[in-house]
Amino acid sequence: MLKITAYSSKISYRPGEEVDVKVSGQGIDAYNATLKRIVQGDINPDGPGYKEDEVACEIGGPFNAREQKIVTGSYGRVLPRAPLSVEGPVSIAALIWPTTPGSSRQTIISVGSGSGLRLSLDDRGCATLEAISDGRRIAEASTDVPCRGKTWYAVVGWFNPATNELRVEQKPLKTFPSIRDSGAGTGRVSAALEVDWSEIAFAAVLDGGRPTLCYNGKIEAPFVCSGQPSADSVVQHLTGKRRIGTVIAEWDFSTDIANDTFSDRGPHSLDGTLFNLPHRAVAGHAWDGSVYKWVERPEQYAAVHFHDDDLYNAGWENDFTFQLPEDLRSGVYAAHLTSADGDSEYYLVFAVRAAKTARKNSVVFVMPTASYMAYANHRLGIDVSETEIGAGQLLQIDRHHVFLQENPQYGLSLYEVHSDGSGVFYSSRLRPVLDIQPKVQGFIGGLGSNIWQFNADTHILGFFESRGIGYDVLTDEDLEAEGVEALAEYKVVVTGSHPEYTSTKMLDAYRDYSDGGGRIMYLGGNGFYWRITYNEKLPGVIECRRSESGIRGWEPGTGNYYHQFSGELGGLWRRIGRAPQEVFGVGMTAQGFDLSSPYIKTEDAKNPRAAFIFEGVDGDIIGDFGLNGGGAAGNEIDRTDFTLGTPPNALVVASSRLHTDIYLMTPEDLLDPTPTWSGTQSDLIRSDLTFFETSSGGAVFSTGSIAWAAAMAWSGYDNNVARITENVLRRFMSPERF
Repeated sequence: MLKITAYSSKISYRPGEEVDVKVSGQGIDAYNATLKRIVQGDINPDGPGYKEDEVACEIGGPFNAREQKIVTGSYGRVLPRAPLSVEGPVSIAALIWPTTPGSSRQTIISVGSGSGLRLSLDDRGCATLEAISDGRRIAEASTDVPCRGKTWYAVVGWFNPATNELRVEQKPLKTFPSIRDSGAGTGRVSAALEVDWSEIAFAAVLDGGRPTLCYNGKIEAPFVCSGQPSADSVVQHLTGKRRIGTVIAEWDFSTDIANDTFSDRGPHSLDGTLFNLPHRAVAGHAWDGSVYKWVERPEQYAAVHFHDDDLYNAGWENDFTFQLPEDLRSGVYAAHLTSADGDSEYYLVFAVRAAKTARKNSVVFVMPTASYMAYANHRLGIDVSETEIGAGQLLQIDRHHVFLQENPQYGLSLYEVHSDGSGVFYSSRLRPVLDIQPKVQGFIGGLGSNIWQFNADTHILGFFESRGIGYDVLTDEDLEAEGVEALAEYKVVVTGSHPEYTSTKMLDAYRDYSDGGGRIMYLGGNGFYWRITYNEKLPGVIECRRSESGIRGWEPGTGNYYHQFSGELGGLWRRIGRAPQEVFGVGMTAQGFDLSSPYIKTEDAKNPRAAFIFEGVDGDIIGDFGLNGGGAAGNEIDRTDFTLGTPPNALVVASSRLHTDIYLMTPEDLLDPTPTWSGTQSDLIRSDLTFFETSSGGAVFSTGSIAWAAAMAWSGYDNNVARITENVLRRFMSPERF
């Protein structure tokens, strides 16, 4: 069991800045903290050796441990700015599209923090109106008819304080012969009920500010009115066909869709806030297929899809802060937390950029933090039954995998689905992310070290250190914030092993840097594949909608293809019209997680333009070894494609062959499902080692393989893959134009 977990509000710092650390300790009394520079995170005995350096830094401690909880579930909250007085009979209503009716009691609208009314679905999925006193249900009215899943209903509750009567009704917006899913019911409160209007919540009941009795599904157009209009009148009001004149509040979820607030069109301006990032920019009851961009017709996207397992910010309190040394060199660092008994540890990893006024190194490593976040706390091995088949090997279970199974509240990755089966659109780092640590192992990192994302990238850091090459580090978030200016002072930009997730601004930065004469070394595979978006008002989170094609475990639902945060079309950069081949020469072609293959030199390797690449490298076979599948080309691999934008002057100096039949073509290339789409059958399944110059004097070198970095690290970085990488890097560092 992991006894310590932690996170910080940022993932990128500069020397001299303060780092805030939020910690939860379970089963320990105290812990210590030290600052470590992470050099090599792979603990494979056949690898180059784990390496971290302790850095002198006044942190303090030991610190007393305490457990901090995480509570999931998205919801909306309204806190009236002035006391709200509602006299006489009252009606509350909403349109709903429930996704898990009958799984548990779920709240649609909750009025009052202690005493009030709740419009809910009971544990059978029937609409109910509950009377609440001192937090307890004292009476309810139920329709006694379950709602059907993924079906639009109007649900209405009425309360008359003069008679203490409760009434509730549910009406499907579309009816079918022999399907009975409408109903009504009544109930009565035995004593006078004082409704507390100081707090109104949607999709949950708030207990001390924490969500309980969470709802799964869409809610649209919740409203409150005085009096007791008929259900038909309420339905007409909710669907925009006729207005009721006694409205107290009518909330419009089609406002401020890009962010986390919504407005009230009623007389009291009871605007509200959404918490834990429910899905927005999703099709509402009125969506008719005539538009796909929610910005064009937001009224057709006036629904919010809530989930009981949504999580944005764990909301932990700071346990300590410390100041980074003013003279700290750029690199990857961690606050290393260890229990007093030495039985448990946690690495809180972050980047330290070069000081603004410092002289920069020639090389900068772009830490692909967006991709780390996409996979954050993923459970692919245990929750996805076909992982062992796809990897061609038995699963290796690391202790953090077990912890995540036992603690689902630590949140989901972009590779999971919610409890109602809908895809996860958002992933946040404002929670402990157990994968972003050295020493951890993965599920699909190939035979050998079996490491993935962050820990696999430490093979690149270890390479720099082994060759004595000075380097700086920045993150995807820095690229998003500053664009090409973040890269402008560097001669060479080096990517991680798997920079899969990229925003528009990030891709623009790489393009503009290359166009301006910069040199790029793309040392990975499956890079620049999915579009993501950030949100300036909601730090630390990315959004991804896997629209229409690509390797994906879910699809966003028809009509839900455009991102909430930016209004941009989601999906593959290739489909959006900016295939990675345009900037990097190669793009994703296949994946397989068993064995990696070597590269074999091509005729282009004899071109004098490529001579510097192979200085000191004998023979035609490159990388028939490695810590990831036993070869340099593997896991996820990229190919050139001149029809997709590979520059016509590009040299493919080596290509991989002989991949196994576990390697399968990507869906975007598979137009006709025939038996010719596997590794031994398709010519498209290959990794192309690619080089080209740009017209501005720069150049690009792309390996097109996740496994390349793990081959670099083979035999202590003494091999032809590491030699080629060093040859290219030193030439790219040279001021001589290409």
